[in-house]
Amino acid sequence: MATLPPGTRVDLTEEAAEALRFTPPDGDLIVVVHPAALRAPRSRHTQVAQFVAGELTWLGALGEDLLVVVEGPIEPDARANCRAHLLWGDRLWDIVRPGSLLHEDADGPLSTVYAGSRLRPWLVIGESVHGEPIAVPLTDAANPRWWTPVVPSAMLRFEGNVKDAQVELAHAWTLPAASGAVGHLLPGGERPVEAAVRAYFG
Repeated sequence: MATLPPGTRVDLTEEAAEALRFTPPDGDLIVVVHPAALRAPRSRHTQVAQFVAGELTWLGALGEDLLVVVEGPIEPDARANCRAHLLWGDRLWDIVRPGSLLHEDADGPLSTVYAGSRLRPWLVIGESVHGEPIAVPLTDAANPRWWTPVVPSAMLRFEGNVKDAQVELAHAWTLPAASGAVGHLLPGGERPVEAAVRAYFG
């Protein structure tokens, strides 16, 4: 299970820094995982963020084995500061295809870093202070939970095989601002996703 409580200061291991395509700028990262993850018995998956003057600059989801703890005070408001960057922005509800989260020459899979298809659609649920979209992968609706709300295919508009999809809220990443939209979540589909985002990051 995850062992690092929200607010803990960490940094990427050298392995993670070399393998990940979307890495943070230099500086401490802060654990912003949902507290329930500390009770999940089979996964060390966590969520980390970087802030500058309290504003979110980067977000990533990976296993604790790819992190090292950094000395420093706990940041009790980190998860709330992260939440303030969700459900807003010019790109909200866009669908993008960022490709792999790992470099082509990286050995994968890497810990719990999401390793779905390179063509996997992702849903934008927020925006960093620099205007970079915060997105989560859309996967087959095979194991829905309260933190993986299901969106009916009729509410999704993008090219490719469109089917009912669950939104993987535990795998949020900031993606490059240049990640172009390939579709969007239709009006009427936002409400259950918005409610789940508020509940999960609340």
